[in-house]
Amino acid sequence: MNNKMWTPGQAVKEFARSRPEEVVLICAKNKGGEDKLTRLELDSWSDWLAHKLIERGVSQGDYVAIVFPTCIQHVVATMGTYKAGGTPMPISYRMPPAERDAFLELANPKCILSSVPELSDIIISDMPDFSVYPKELPKTNVPQPTKVLASGGSTGKPKLIISSGAFQYPAGEHPLAQLLQLQPDDMLFSPGPLYHNGPFFFTQIALFHGCRVMLNERFQANRTLDLIENFHPSVLNLVPTMMQRMLRESDFGDRDLSSIRTAWHLAAPCPEWAKIGFIDRFGADAVMELWAATEMTGLTIISGSEWLMHRGSVGKGLLTEFKILDEKRNELPIGEVGEIFSRFSNAPPDYHYLGASQLEMTSDNFASVGDLGHLDKEGYLYLADRRTDMIISGGANIFPAEIEAVISSHEKVRDVAVIGLLDEDLGRKVWAVVQPDDTLDPPDIGELESLCQGQLALYKVPRGFELVSDFPRNEAGKIRRLALREERNSH
Repeated sequence: MNNKMWTPGQAVKEFARSRPEEVVLICAKNKGGEDKLTRLELDSWSDWLAHKLIERGVSQGDYVAIVFPTCIQHVVATMGTYKAGGTPMPISYRMPPAERDAFLELANPKCILSSVPELSDIIISDMPDFSVYPKELPKTNVPQPTKVLASGGSTGKPKLIISSGAFQYPAGEHPLAQLLQLQPDDMLFSPGPLYHNGPFFFTQIALFHGCRVMLNERFQANRTLDLIENFHPSVLNLVPTMMQRMLRESDFGDRDLSSIRTAWHLAAPCPEWAKIGFIDRFGADAVMELWAATEMTGLTIISGSEWLMHRGSVGKGLLTEFKILDEKRNELPIGEVGEIFSRFSNAPPDYHYLGASQLEMTSDNFASVGDLGHLDKEGYLYLADRRTDMIISGGANIFPAEIEAVISSHEKVRDVAVIGLLDEDLGRKVWAVVQPDDTLDPPDIGELESLCQGQLALYKVPRGFELVSDFPRNEAGKIRRLALREERNSH
């Protein structure tokens, strides 16, 4: 192991010195064409921005809000923040102003980098000119905390998750790079928005490790397949919704996707049909799933080959121990569903919340983010749902993810949320809110009901199906289930 320690800025600078003209960053535009940066350009541009941020007083422990769409400027903004010693705080540029401003007020960032002119601090049009600053940076602090991410949580109230650790590791040896099977000559393709934890941190890990990175302005299944064929990335970072939409492209099976060595999926439960579709296309060993929380309470990984032997599992803990506890916090036996408490590296989670109470913890440092699940005899973890999403109907516990997996398999369904609505008889009745893939050609409600009746116990079959053109979503892109429930319960 190399004893020299690197920050993200030092990594970018070292790779720029050895491979200055190599294109390291590509951001594809949905209307065609791509923006590109060489390693030297990324290093020089982020140096300029770091100078600007240091002039604004940014140093270790200071937050820099980044309110950009996914673009090369977003990566430059993040790298410039790290070079100044600050902590990047990516926020969705599509967030309603009142919600966005609530997060900014909570964080009180030292500086705001924005594509929204009314925020007025440093806007995206200010960024191109870096010639007025020296090529070298003054000595800066190690970035700590590593990142700050916005989350609405289960309550919908603004909450910030602060990853407390320092971003400094042995040269080119980020500890998660090996875990993610990254190789220095890889190109990572991460089609998700950079204000999500997965795409944001996958990108930073890849750059630290010397990989190239491809992004796109906004995910589109057909465009994503085009980009794979044209640029030959070796590693994908996806969420299950992307997988489902790619599988539904009529020419998916005919595309040349042979460059893909590893396809990672994370951030949400993956329907079995989508998992199998990717395994059939890329091979079982290429399809990898990761389960973790931003708070780093624990980590699991499972390959497609393992999953075929433990269907539905998210894998065994890596440096992670689990306890499954009931509502009275008694430990449950193997196979029984309860709340998942986990402990990573025998230590409490390395995070802090702003705007919310800290996670519930046991006396021996096991913490819960609210997921429900169980363990099998071999120690494989299976997720059921979030505690706040579970529906108790007629005394039975019903997990929406199981029902959503069935409904999402219908070719005309783009997305679905199963919620529990107030019911005088049952307490809660199961209700499915469905977004069609094409609003002009929606799925037949009778077909959806038959699909559920064929694969689910009767008490799990939704009592009603509702078609909507879109869902209310939080800044992480997740459906606001609480808003769906409250709106329908109020009528």
